[in-house]
Amino acid sequence: MSRVSVVVPAHNAADFLGDALDSVFAQGLDRPEVIVVDDGSTDRTAAVARSYGRGVKVLSVEKGGSGRARNIGLDETSGELVAFLDADDVWNDDKTRLQMPLLERDASLGLVFSDMVGFGQGGESPRTYFQERGFDGACTVSSIFLHDMISTPTVILRRSVLSAAGRFDETLPIGQDTDLWFRIALRHPFRSVDRPLVRRRFHPGNTTRDARTLARCAVEVWGRYLDRCIEREPERESELRRYFAGKRWHHHFLEGCSLLHEGRPREARRQFGRAIGEAPFSPRAWAFLVASWLHSGGAQSSPRRDP
Repeated sequence: MSRVSVVVPAHNAADFLGDALDSVFAQGLDRPEVIVVDDGSTDRTAAVARSYGRGVKVLSVEKGGSGRARNIGLDETSGELVAFLDADDVWNDDKTRLQMPLLERDASLGLVFSDMVGFGQGGESPRTYFQERGFDGACTVSSIFLHDMISTPTVILRRSVLSAAGRFDETLPIGQDTDLWFRIALRHPFRSVDRPLVRRRFHPGNTTRDARTLARCAVEVWGRYLDRCIEREPERESELRRYFAGKRWHHHFLEGCSLLHEGRPREARRQFGRAIGEAPFSPRAWAFLVASWLHSGGAQSSPRRDP
């Protein structure tokens, strides 16, 4: 049995998949088990994966999203440790060398993750993922709630932990990974490596996100764990509730903007009213509420995240 299994979901990633797989084999792992799940690609993604021969197992499935693809890949793995890598990202050569000893020395740890840094045609991002999210290194379930600092390609975890916590929730179009990290963090301690061990590639294919769906799923996922975070760290209750109120504001505001843009002002007004209920002194919510009454094009403005 391979000690480390790596699951790589890939959709139309032929241009990048080779870099990702090369970074896995550069780790110096003893016979890593690599599963590429071709998630309904229409390019040469599967062919690129198959070019690695028996070192990579390729599964071609109908497009169902990264959460479903990861679950399908997990079903084909056998390693004691499981890691994830997106097809357009790359691991640093020392990633597993720095993470695996932490799991080996402490049998109680459920997972280990790390910082990462973005790169693209414009070069490397000036700030790391941890810096952008204000993560201070405290590995508690409330830290996930407030900073959402665990990025899937940085994670290595124990198979036994997955068996206890469950797989990725395929009912969520976005946020399945954070939902899983919450479940694991409520059962096991976890640790971080304060170094960027993953390089996240920015390109046109991954920069367009459905902000409306992202905001809705964030409210759903974070709402599942608010009370449990408060139970664990009651001294942070006001901070946690205030943060979640900001997420609800963002969700209602984006819903209102979208509905107004779709020509549904009455429904938009309800959403802007709910946003105002979360943040009564938000001038943008009030301005868009007025726009909904005037049937103006106010929703064409680009909404900011914070109230």
